[in-house]
Amino acid sequence: MLRNRLARWSNYVLLSLITLIILYPMIYMILNSLRSTKEIMLFPTQLWPSGKFQWTNYADAFQIGKVSVYFLNSVTVTGATLFFQLIVVTLAAYSLGKWKPPGYRILFFLFLATLMITSEMTTIPVFLMLRQFDLLNTHQGLILAYIGGGIGMAIYLIKNFVDTLPKEMEEAAKIDGAGLLRIFWSIDLPLIVPVLAVVSIMSFVGVWSEFFWALITISEDKLKTLPLGLLNFQSQYNTNYGVLLAGLTIVTLPSMLVYLLFSRYFIEGMTAGSIKG
Repeated sequence: MLRNRLARWSNYVLLSLITLIILYPMIYMILNSLRSTKEIMLFPTQLWPSGKFQWTNYADAFQIGKVSVYFLNSVTVTGATLFFQLIVVTLAAYSLGKWKPPGYRILFFLFLATLMITSEMTTIPVFLMLRQFDLLNTHQGLILAYIGGGIGMAIYLIKNFVDTLPKEMEEAAKIDGAGLLRIFWSIDLPLIVPVLAVVSIMSFVGVWSEFFWALITISEDKLKTLPLGLLNFQSQYNTNYGVLLAGLTIVTLPSMLVYLLFSRYFIEGMTAGSIKG
């Protein structure tokens, strides 16, 4: 009994230390976003601000650094990417898993093959395609690049989940005269919500913090997303690290909030396949 209790408390202590190590850079960033540059540059570094919290760093980030414009652009690009990507990958994965059109194995293999192609390998072809269709320096071009970049893993996850869905309800619905679209919308789609939540969280985190494609496709300041807009912070506030860290905090917090709010669905979606299998 005592041995089991000691083992349990040892696990708690170990997990707490690992959590603290992982969270320390984020805590350091948030606390330093409330300090002046002079206090940040002090040595040895102090974790907790000794003076008053510099809330003006956030005000300067929004008013002078135009974070509100970049934030709205990131919301627009991320929201549109999630919306259209979910439609594309859900229909594609469901078709491959349920409807099984001719050549579906080859199609699924091609989707899997995209997982072995890095984004660096597709940079030039995709860039030339966007230029040919006059989509450079537009949010539409950026959204299309993001949608195409993440469909391989999303289709793989959703298709594997669709394969585990029970067939009894589907067969009963067919006997009642339901068509394929009705079965998809009314029966199977609610069942695959957990894996759609997994795909949504992964896509949100990836698109919200993406920098490379935004850098090579967007040049106008008013169209920049948050990660790209932070470059202006370094030029305008090259000595004001408090404002720069405030901008980084604004970029980071939405991803954390999304994961915390939907972590239950994320864990459920990641483990559902193993439980059913």
